[in-house]
Amino acid sequence: MVRPFDLRDLALIRRLGERGVSLHTLSALAENFHPLRGAIKSMLVGGEFPTYVWKPENGAQAGFVQLRVLNGSPQAHILYLSPRCPGSDYQVTAGDGAADFLVHDSNCDIWLALLDEATAGAGARGIHHIIAELDEHSPEVLVLRRAGFVVYTRQDIWAVRGSDYKPRPALRYRFVQRSAADDWDIQLLYSNTVPRLVQLVEAVPSGSESETWVVRRDGELAAFVNIRRGSVASWMRFFIHPDAESEADDLVAAALEVAFAPEPELVYCCVRRYESWLPSALERSGLAICSSQAVMVRRTVQPITRSISEENVVLEGQRIPVSSPVARNFQRPKRKGNY
Repeated sequence: MVRPFDLRDLALIRRLGERGVSLHTLSALAENFHPLRGAIKSMLVGGEFPTYVWKPENGAQAGFVQLRVLNGSPQAHILYLSPRCPGSDYQVTAGDGAADFLVHDSNCDIWLALLDEATAGAGARGIHHIIAELDEHSPEVLVLRRAGFVVYTRQDIWAVRGSDYKPRPALRYRFVQRSAADDWDIQLLYSNTVPRLVQLVEAVPSGSESETWVVRRDGELAAFVNIRRGSVASWMRFFIHPDAESEADDLVAAALEVAFAPEPELVYCCVRRYESWLPSALERSGLAICSSQAVMVRRTVQPITRSISEENVVLEGQRIPVSSPVARNFQRPKRKGNY
């Protein structure tokens, strides 16, 4: 019933492209991405946007799901799912039986079939996790839970228009573009500020499709910001050292100067809930919250239990316990110039 997209499905993708829901916020807000373009590109160039189609022979409701896969990444994002589940405008509240009824609607079974096929296809490509971002109060959250997705974190999307942006006359900090000498400190800062659970499904932002800017204080990395410049807006994420959180206002102002350098109409900022100290600084810089979302993840791999021989069991049981932790002597790479 579900199969990969081919040339016969162009009309279906075009027709259903306006009746679905985007589950990748960056593509929807900053890039104004349309699934038809992704399907054609994936068919002609490569599998960056794998698309799966539900098209029953009896003429019943059709649908499709489209993923976004970055080269070499073990994660994939759900770009688009169509059609929307009935009652998608309904707001879910605790203990609401009507919302539970919606996820058992026959049309939502299309989602379940599409998501299962997309998961199988992603696993065959070596993808470990599929990520979806959606309104945390929408009934689609319940449908994704039924499909095996779980909430890993929550996030708020902040925005400011170019007409409302008022740059500061004097900035305390200046961001400079990332160099190879910054990679070690960026990895270290990311590892120490992002929760381990999130790190399992989300790697350090790469520089292949985005820009990374850094700022140092007394030779140490105080913060870095990742900026993705889309066709209609810029998108940014902050990573700030805990010792520099008290200077968040200055860091946000300096990052906005970089984000607005090409004069986009809008700048969006994605803030995870574990960054609870950042929203106040954004609000003081003129940004306003426009969306609250759940970040949901489904694993495509499962642990495999294998039996071991009786001899190995005996040998494992005779190991001498370590009396103290073992620490490896890692050295930071040397930097050139004034770094």
